Amino acid sequence: MKTVFGIVLIVLLWYFFSFVIGSSFVLPFPHEVLNNLINQLSTSRFYVALWNTVWKTLIVLFISSFIGIILGFLMGMSDTIYDIFRPMLMMIQAIPVVSWLAFVVFLWGVGWRGPILISTMAILPSTVFTTASGIKNIDRKLLEMVHLYKVSKTKIFRHVYLASIVPFVIAAVEVSIGNVWKVVLVTEFLVGGNGLGVELAWARQYVDVPRIYAITIVAVILGIATERVFKIISRRMLERWEMY
Repeated sequence: MKTVFGIVLIVLLWYFFSFVIGSSFVLPFPHEVLNNLINQLSTSRFYVALWNTVWKTLIVLFISSFIGIILGFLMGMSDTIYDIFRPMLMMIQAIPVVSWLAFVVFLWGVGWRGPILISTMAILPSTVFTTASGIKNIDRKLLEMVHLYKVSKTKIFRHVYLASIVPFVIAAVEVSIGNVWKVVLVTEFLVGGNGLGVELAWARQYVDVPRIYAITIVAVILGIATERVFKIISRRMLERWEMY
């Protein structure tokens, strides 16, 4: 119920500021955006763009999580590996998006590969460092104890290492989900061949402000929905994990 009140408050404030500003080119009224969204939902073009953005986002999440968790685990286990890869990851994290854009345009031109590469590079370092931090924060006395009692390596790996990094991995993926939609849309807007980001670019080209807001609302809903679904899945995984 509180969520409903929060949404109503947002809509009321939106109407208020739209009335104060008095320009649909800056902040159109909510009903104008809603009408535009309904019109878009009745076209196949919108769903094609939506699907193109969704599959790119899922690929970015999979690649960044898969590589990030494995590399982060290795970096957490070995100081040598950590020292080798840390400068590279910090450089990737520090490279401006504009530089990535120039690189992919020269390499591939406009298309689907640029948004996937740039988005993965933007998300990957945080996943790696978060996972590595989880390994490095394992209680060393606990490790000494399990080795002293000659606990099997399989049990050590599962009940000590994996159990220690699971909260960090979940936190890293949640942060990635919160950022990945924004990154993918921005890269689609600039170098994408299709997707919601490209639709935003066309809406800007035609100065269709209600359409821009409508697509933005869809992106926000997708981000929130993805995060909620992941939380439900991760909660169930943790419950099953604790059962064994």
